[in-house]
Amino acid sequence: MKSSDNLTPRRRRLWEILRYAVPPRVRWFYEGHPALRGQLWYAERKLLYQTIRKYRPAVCFEIGTWKGGGSTLFISQALHDNGRGHLHTIEIDRDLCDEAHLKYEQYLPHLGPFVTFHVGDYREIYKEILEKIGGVDFLVLDGPEDAGETLRQYNFFLPYMKPGTVLMTHDWFTEKARLLKSQLTNENSWSVLKVLSPPASVGLALAIRQ
Repeated sequence: MKSSDNLTPRRRRLWEILRYAVPPRVRWFYEGHPALRGQLWYAERKLLYQTIRKYRPAVCFEIGTWKGGGSTLFISQALHDNGRGHLHTIEIDRDLCDEAHLKYEQYLPHLGPFVTFHVGDYREIYKEILEKIGGVDFLVLDGPEDAGETLRQYNFFLPYMKPGTVLMTHDWFTEKARLLKSQLTNENSWSVLKVLSPPASVGLALAIRQ
């Protein structure tokens, strides 16, 4: 099952009729927030949320906010429900970042203490934050469809990862994760605990640093 963002106009009309027969929590994973667009599928959103709830990370990072309705929403809501932790999310496109930030202020003010929106190059913005904080508890990598860039993002964060750091990588079966997948599965310092596969997901892997 994908998400309501993927519905055709006809199926969206049908969903509007059927949605109230679906349990609220299931509906939330499927719909997200109506004011926010998000690209993750149902199972991916659920795994993100459950992972945050289980491991209770204090310091979280992601690259690529887009419109804020995907991983940003489900991570920050899980942090809120934990009552602790903070997500740093970054978007290279200022218009997208401003749109997401504004909608969180309008529709999701309760999540404000749990997420900070950044705009710019992650290598510049996150370097100062990481040097000040000193470590990463949770990281999501879901950048462009470029294996080399995914590996560069991983290597950027690697000095700040410690035993217990949780890493989630999207598009596990595509070119995007090809180099990183080889590294994670062949190193003793990582344990790949779960991989979502088609048809439930385009591929989302959960790994923990040993």
